[in-house]
Amino acid sequence: MRLLFTTYAERAHLLPMVPLAWSCLTAGHEVRVATTPALIETVERTGLPAVSVGHDIDVETRLARGDLAPRNARADDPADAVQARVLENMAQLMFDHCTAMSGDLVAYGRQWKPDLVVFDPVTYAGSVAAEVLGVPSVGHLYGMARLLRLELRGLTSAEPLPGYLELFHRFGVEARIDPTAWVDPRPESLRWSEEDAVLPAASIKQRIPMRYIPYNGPGAVPGWLRTPSEKPRVCITWGTTQQRKMGVSVIDFFREVVHAVAELDVEVLVTVGAATPEYVARLGTLPANVRPVGWVPLNMLLAGCDAIVHTGGTGTMMTAAACGVPQLGITRILEGVYNTDQLVSTGAGIKLSEEGCDFGAVRDAVSALVHEPAYRAAATRLKAEMEAQPTPNDVVGSLADLVAKG
Repeated sequence: MRLLFTTYAERAHLLPMVPLAWSCLTAGHEVRVATTPALIETVERTGLPAVSVGHDIDVETRLARGDLAPRNARADDPADAVQARVLENMAQLMFDHCTAMSGDLVAYGRQWKPDLVVFDPVTYAGSVAAEVLGVPSVGHLYGMARLLRLELRGLTSAEPLPGYLELFHRFGVEARIDPTAWVDPRPESLRWSEEDAVLPAASIKQRIPMRYIPYNGPGAVPGWLRTPSEKPRVCITWGTTQQRKMGVSVIDFFREVVHAVAELDVEVLVTVGAATPEYVARLGTLPANVRPVGWVPLNMLLAGCDAIVHTGGTGTMMTAAACGVPQLGITRILEGVYNTDQLVSTGAGIKLSEEGCDFGAVRDAVSALVHEPAYRAAATRLKAEMEAQPTPNDVVGSLADLVAKG
């Protein structure tokens, strides 16, 4: 069986698919991972066979304009208008990315002849290629509590946007709204209920459950992390995506969060491995109980932590859940809001809004996560729920069944 994986050129979109791609390889199947040039080196570092298709698009200019930041254009902007504007800009970004890669992807598919295409939920070029090639398509979810269907009009509509339809029509095929199946790494307690899910995802005809296996890239366990801490360890990670979207104000906010948590009798680990020199410099002088941490894969780092503070990003939330670590989400991005709301419902975490955030509340929330047993117990239950799901090795058989059915 030949499986063509394809992804948007960002690490966060690639990494969740790596365990399944490797499972396909070790089961004896052929695998290729196609993406635009900017991500090829990252694919190669996973050990998977990479294929460069199309060209990269200019994302940084859009970020610099604030296209992807949830900011009010006017003082009286309602929240839904702010969200709608960001979602429209994100959708156009993904349509442009699909246009930049789909021609080459289809051409490669015609030459390599895959039996199935696996794509991350916003790499619409994968869905287009599968339709043109006449093979099954599989959308690989990241583990988001609620699937943001950027290709559809609004948050609850099943109507595709004209830009999405055009991606298919330029190849002379009808648009496909849903793939043949979805690979879904969310445990049931981290899924939104069907009546609240984004349409038409509420009526998914075929969902293939899969255990979330954290893969955060290659790295080594530092010596200091192998030594148990005398105090509870709290990881604080803000990620580079948030900084790129929101600008340096995020760093200043992050610094205040670090100082608030450092007031507790804990050891604070601050991730700076992917940070720019400007980012690190703006953190200033850190308290004595704060350790800046260079590049260490998050799943390795969390193995020795008692709590984590983050912005609600899906990869971070799912990795922490898989490690059984209580979480504090401080967020304003829509994905983070949905994720942290659902996490709180499991009892394994606390949510605070980034807007008007009280740093005393941050300190108190982290203290609760570290010292109140209920949070650790809930995080342990969530971890066990995730571990009970089928492994990526099990899912390979389900993909083979899709191919056999045609």
